[in-house]
Amino acid sequence: MNKKGFTLIELLIVVAIIGIIAAIAIPNLLVALQKGKQKATMGDMKSMGTAIESYITDWSIAPNTDIATFSTATWFVPFYIKIMPDRDAWGTVFYYEHAGDLYSIGSGGRDKSAVDFAFNVLYDVTRLSDFNQDVIYSNGIFTAGPRVKR
Repeated sequence: MNKKGFTLIELLIVVAIIGIIAAIAIPNLLVALQKGKQKATMGDMKSMGTAIESYITDWSIAPNTDIATFSTATWFVPFYIKIMPDRDAWGTVFYYEHAGDLYSIGSGGRDKSAVDFAFNVLYDVTRLSDFNQDVIYSNGIFTAGPRVKR
C-alpha cells in the first residue's frame, strides 16, 4: 500500500520553522514601519522649513500664524509651497514657534506628546521606543531627531 502525505512530525517541524521566521521578521517590520513614518515626518518638516525660509527672505520675519492656518492661507499656499502638510505621519498636528526671523517646527513622535522646544539633542534610533522622541526642525537644521549615521 502506497500512502502519500505528510506525517504529523513533518507538519510540526514546518509550523515551528514558520514560527521562528515570524518571530524574527515581525519586530524588524514594526521598526521599518515606524522608521518610514519618522522619515516622512522629517521630509515634510524640511519642506515646510524651506517654504518658511522663502517667506522670511521676502518679508524678513517668520509667518505669525499657526500651522493649520498655513494650509488655508492664500498668501502662503501655493506661492511658497504647493501643499502645506499640517499633520505628521502619526496624525498629530505639527507644532510651530516663531520669534522675529527664527522659527521651529516640531513633531511629538509616535507617542504624540507635546513638543519640548528646549529639547535639542540628536539621538540614535536603536529601540522601538525611540520613535516616541520629539523631532524638531529649527532655522534650517534638525535640532532634535535621529542622528545621521556616517
